[in-house]
Amino acid sequence: MGGLQGGAAAAVVVDVPSPGLHGFHSLSSGPAPAAKKPPRQEERGSANPKRHRGVRCGLSKRIRVTMPEAEAVAARAASFKLCSTSNLDYDYRSWVKTTFILRDRASSNYVWPWALTVCVAIFWVTLTREYPVLRDPVYDLSEFERVYTLIFSALGFMLVFRLTRAAIRYWDCRAAWGTIAMEGRNLVGDAILTIGPTAMADTEELARWFSAFVVATKCYLRRTRIPVEQLAGILTAEEVKRMERRATHTPLYCAQMMRNAIVRALLLTMDEDGKVEVTEEDTSEELQLHAGACVSRNHSCRRRLHPQHSAAVMSNLSGHVDALVNQCGTMERIRGTRLPIVYVSHLRTFLLGYLLSLPFVYVTYWGWGTIPAVAAVAFALLGIEGAATECENPFSPKRFNQLGMDRFCEAAHDEMCQLLRWWREE
Repeated sequence: MGGLQGGAAAAVVVDVPSPGLHGFHSLSSGPAPAAKKPPRQEERGSANPKRHRGVRCGLSKRIRVTMPEAEAVAARAASFKLCSTSNLDYDYRSWVKTTFILRDRASSNYVWPWALTVCVAIFWVTLTREYPVLRDPVYDLSEFERVYTLIFSALGFMLVFRLTRAAIRYWDCRAAWGTIAMEGRNLVGDAILTIGPTAMADTEELARWFSAFVVATKCYLRRTRIPVEQLAGILTAEEVKRMERRATHTPLYCAQMMRNAIVRALLLTMDEDGKVEVTEEDTSEELQLHAGACVSRNHSCRRRLHPQHSAAVMSNLSGHVDALVNQCGTMERIRGTRLPIVYVSHLRTFLLGYLLSLPFVYVTYWGWGTIPAVAAVAFALLGIEGAATECENPFSPKRFNQLGMDRFCEAAHDEMCQLLRWWREE
């Protein structure tokens, strides 16, 4: 990653007029060095005509134009829709649509223990009806009814605790995504106002890599590859491949690229002649284009801010990036830490044992009605356990109750498009 590092790397020097009262020289005790006379237009054009042509073309066709393009927006929307299976937009006011559903209940999490419980109930009730000897008082277990009432109370408490913990994990993940969206708005919005007029390319880099950050975070949590279509108009296919090749933690890579953009915008060093020093390790196209643009506009676009103001802006923007990384880490912690196995194992053992033994205790009271009664009780209790299992890992794209991370990413991209459009119209 391109950062501003010292060492044996050679320096590429770009002539930029002295910052004067707004630069570092204003804090020195001696007089500020005289500003160099800007070269004539024909000299600027002949010094490096290829660079100047690249500057104008590069700054006119950038993310502010490519990201909101209709073709890019349509490609991202189609890819997000293809990957999304979440059902967050259900009508919570409709009892019919929320009661008579099967798929979104995540019944696959508990269908086999429920089927086993019903089969055992059918088997025992049929035996007691076919063989009257089994209805002898010797085989009557109805005396254990009170014990089962106590066991049911304990199981209910354990199930509620498990579901509550799973719901908290689900909500914490949703809150983390909300924080990512808010910090992204603040990051790009503050960058447009503070460094946008003086570091256009770096401001666009922040917007570009934040848009990539949300998609990279989603794919990293799901353990999937990054679809190139979801970054249409933001990153090229080569950039996506390079990111996946160079980094196993792609969100951290995007965050580092945002930090590099902040450093380039605010912490470029000046030599004694008032020239911007750029190491060969950071001679990216974005930096070279912007440095050439500074020369062509004949003013120091790197040092328009007072050093103290630059430090404040640096702290503010870096704080937003740090917050993004922290929220990604929060979701990594939730994904990697489940409820201890001792609790889950104990709960499921007694829950399944309780359900399997219900027919033996209540067959004397209910007869053939034992089968639907046991099926209903098992569906209620196992459904709570299945809901907890579903909410415990809200990142898996195979779950119907997953977090709508594709929609979150699409919403973040739409907000970036609006910010960039307003900036372009100013």
